[in-house]
Amino acid sequence: MSFFFLTARRSTALGAVMAGLLLVACSGAKIEAPEVNPTDMPDGPGLFSGESGNLLNAFKGGKNSAETGGSIGVNIFLWRAALESVAFMPLTQADSNGGVIVTDWYSNPEAPNERVRANVLILGKTLRADALKVSLFRQVQNEGRWTDVPVSPATVTALEDTILTKARAIKVQSRAK
Repeated sequence: MSFFFLTARRSTALGAVMAGLLLVACSGAKIEAPEVNPTDMPDGPGLFSGESGNLLNAFKGGKNSAETGGSIGVNIFLWRAALESVAFMPLTQADSNGGVIVTDWYSNPEAPNERVRANVLILGKTLRADALKVSLFRQVQNEGRWTDVPVSPATVTALEDTILTKARAIKVQSRAK
């Protein structure tokens, strides 16, 4: 039953397009495309150019660069603090424009049967607690196999607090210079 309606909808839409083309063809009207110069630059924001439309402006400090901490995609203070906070773990991915830090599994030498991994997301350009999201993963080795075990929410909160405290300290230190 639904196949019939989908087919009917497609044929109706196709019929409307064909009728429109037939009308244009029969009217004898000429449709001319505007002349395009390949050196013309479109105005407005682009994929890599930011708000102004100029790619070079993406590398300059904006009017609120003191608040955001620079011209990377996320808050520079949060970024640096997050990197410092997980520096003891091997990094798998670190993307400053996307605000993503992914670590590989880390085992403390004092507890070789346990390992942890972290994902840190920086969600904005302002130094705020809601611009940071931390996910921790923990596994325990049991009879040669790694099994997932839950991480205490207090541990996640403690890491987030550490990152935020370091970020504030870095911001204060950068203003003092």
